[in-house]
Amino acid sequence: MGDDDKTVQRLDLEVDERSLSHLGWRIDEIEARLITTTYGEWEHHQEIALTATARFLGEDWSDRFGGGDCAPALLLEIGRTGSPTPPLYKRLVLETVTKVSERPQRICETSSSWERESPLAPEQITLRITALDVEEIESDFDLAPEKHSMLPIEVIDESTQTSAVRLAVTTSSANVLHDLWDSRLRVHLAGSAVFGAPEELLAAHLAAHDWRDQDSTLEDVCPFEVSLPGLVVEVLEEGGTLLREMEISFYGSIPVGEAGELPARRPRWIADAIYDLPRTAREPARVIVRIVDDDDL
Repeated sequence: MGDDDKTVQRLDLEVDERSLSHLGWRIDEIEARLITTTYGEWEHHQEIALTATARFLGEDWSDRFGGGDCAPALLLEIGRTGSPTPPLYKRLVLETVTKVSERPQRICETSSSWERESPLAPEQITLRITALDVEEIESDFDLAPEKHSMLPIEVIDESTQTSAVRLAVTTSSANVLHDLWDSRLRVHLAGSAVFGAPEELLAAHLAAHDWRDQDSTLEDVCPFEVSLPGLVVEVLEEGGTLLREMEISFYGSIPVGEAGELPARRPRWIADAIYDLPRTAREPARVIVRIVDDDDL
């Protein structure tokens, strides 16, 4: 195979600068290319190559909703133009605040390869760099298969502290992705966390810590935090039988500072999970997602 069998085309890439700025990230340089290798008239292998330089400025990280020492994850969204299914996600940087603050982060990533009879054109692929306050995703640099079937999805809020903190869902979908060799179920939800007044958050905190004096005031307890609710995903067959149940915990919280100071904005969150489906006669028919208290997971 000669050099003429490989072509490299530039891909457009969107940078979600507003979200990045809230979380301390800046992109200095970035380039994405679509690489197509042709082995014959009807066999084309394609992949995406991404290079970038990103900087993290901790002083610009305005409000912090995640626990631990990690900086916010820098994410790449990979989608198909005009597709009804959400993009897939790849974590580009997931390191401690200390490490990412030392020097600019050099990113060099190559996607999984896909094979097509007719190669995709650059305008058929969408790429976007973003960051979120809280995420629980499958981190794959891949392009979702074209063949998929959508399932009805229902979201039910069963959390008990909705006056203090609740998950507002803005997008939700469930799809069966059909690859050449298997099928996978993908459940996608995204939104923001809505939180109440300091006194409502205090009541939720005391309820979750019944060993504390339940008459404690904000002055007694601050600073403290209230955990975000989590998700229980139920996959059902046509007759209503439960095929599979999965739990998603965000490991995030709403912080309440000294004197009851609250964050200036709502945290944005995303849950994107992909599950293998066993080869059985029973096919998934619908999905129910229950929002539950973090303690119930």
